[in-house]
Amino acid sequence: MKKIVILGGGFGGVYTAMHLIKKFRYRKDVEIILVNRENYFVYQPMLAEVVGGSIGILDTVSSLSRLLKGCRVYVREIEWVDLEKQQISLLPKYTHKSSLIHYDHLVIGLGNVTNFKGSSGLHEHAFAFKNLSDALSLRNHIIETIETAAYQTDPELKKALLTYVVGGGGFSGTEVIAEMNDLALRLAKNYPTINPKDIRMILIHSKKRLMDKEMPKTLSLYAEKLLKKRGIEIRFQSKLVSATPRGAILETGEKIAAKTVVSTVPSSINPIVESMQLPKVRGKIATDAQMLVDGCTNVWAIGDCAHIPDITKEEAFCPPTAQYAVRQGKVLAHNIYASIRGKQKKEFRFKCLGMLAALGHNSAVAELFGKIRISGFIAWALWRAIYWVKLPGISRKLKVAFSWFLDKVVPIEAVQLKLAPSQAIASLHYESGEEIFHEGDTGDYLYIIVKGKVEILKGEKLEKIAELKDGEFFGEMSLLNERSRTATVRCITAVDVLAIRKADFGMLIANFSEMKEKIRSTEEERMKKSH
Repeated sequence: MKKIVILGGGFGGVYTAMHLIKKFRYRKDVEIILVNRENYFVYQPMLAEVVGGSIGILDTVSSLSRLLKGCRVYVREIEWVDLEKQQISLLPKYTHKSSLIHYDHLVIGLGNVTNFKGSSGLHEHAFAFKNLSDALSLRNHIIETIETAAYQTDPELKKALLTYVVGGGGFSGTEVIAEMNDLALRLAKNYPTINPKDIRMILIHSKKRLMDKEMPKTLSLYAEKLLKKRGIEIRFQSKLVSATPRGAILETGEKIAAKTVVSTVPSSINPIVESMQLPKVRGKIATDAQMLVDGCTNVWAIGDCAHIPDITKEEAFCPPTAQYAVRQGKVLAHNIYASIRGKQKKEFRFKCLGMLAALGHNSAVAELFGKIRISGFIAWALWRAIYWVKLPGISRKLKVAFSWFLDKVVPIEAVQLKLAPSQAIASLHYESGEEIFHEGDTGDYLYIIVKGKVEILKGEKLEKIAELKDGEFFGEMSLLNERSRTATVRCITAVDVLAIRKADFGMLIANFSEMKEKIRSTEEERMKKSH
């Protein structure tokens, strides 16, 4: 039996599987397998609307087993791929043994991953915006900041709670800040203590105009004008380089006090793809126009992780967009079928139909067929109509249509869905000069320095009593003695720390007496030095 294995459940992988099922539905000697870390397919273009609450959280996802009847779906993490032995190892699940899958044809559609390399602090303190989990986390957080700000008496903290920074002015950044702005303003109506004018949305973009690669200049300028009219600040030719618990840090060194930082940084190559010994161009797998990987006879690549020639243009390659991936899936399914049956393969040939971007509040921009340019409500209605038609499955279409209808007649539900427990140990990043906590603050965490140096300051004059470096800890005094912080801790250099919650710290020392004694002795030494 021939086995066709597809890695990845994005647009490329799912649509390839769909067309393969149709091609081989009358053949029992071919098995189609799809491997994905989740058991659902996410309709990415509508993720920003999940943040804004325009559609339900589950309205953007479809069950893979329901979409791909006739395909075996493995909901697993990939451990490694052996191209010589034509084997894939899946990480254990409910056992301690890996699972091996043999393939005759391999389709790589793993897409890209969020990349915070070289950006200290973004991994720890910035929200990514790549998948459903990211959208849900961001929505929960915005609701929490508005509710907290409503009863906050500290004006500086309230200002930071109502400040939202988004890095990146491409499609993702522009769409998500528009939805964030809509959500925050709608929520603020429920709280008389919040002045809508105090809500500050800041979009940081390294280029001279929004969506500069995707949209023509006229539509980019329209989007800019519209967002600014709604009160969104746009910083052009600026870059978000870091974040701390205090806020965002720009390339110029400017610090923006904010409790919400979102980064839509460019994605990087998937680690599994990176580990494969395949020819790559700019981190993407090099293929021919048939999507066959260069130098291979049975390995194919599709979607964001593939470098596929665009033969409709000279020296061009297919962009990483859904409309390309969907059509690539159909051609790739034909080519695999043709390879097995000994028939003629096709080259992928497609001309972009247009680009659309939603700007929240019933507005959008659209370019169709490279000639027609539309903005405002008509573009928004067109955006919704096109993406609604492309939603997979009749049931999904009905649910989304109903959600859109209810959104117009029923007030938004500001409900948080916290599906995961809070972290017992948090990884935090601070910049030089920032204070981790102040004397008199509540003792809530024990801090362990991973990298960097801090100084311990005491009294109103902030007299320096100690310096701590890598591997040392602080904050134990108030935890052990159930009292407020007895000193201020300030960063001498940029610092990475691990923060252990008070409850978890108590559990550790209750079960490990040696650890408790060591911490006690350290506390006594520090007390002697401070007197």
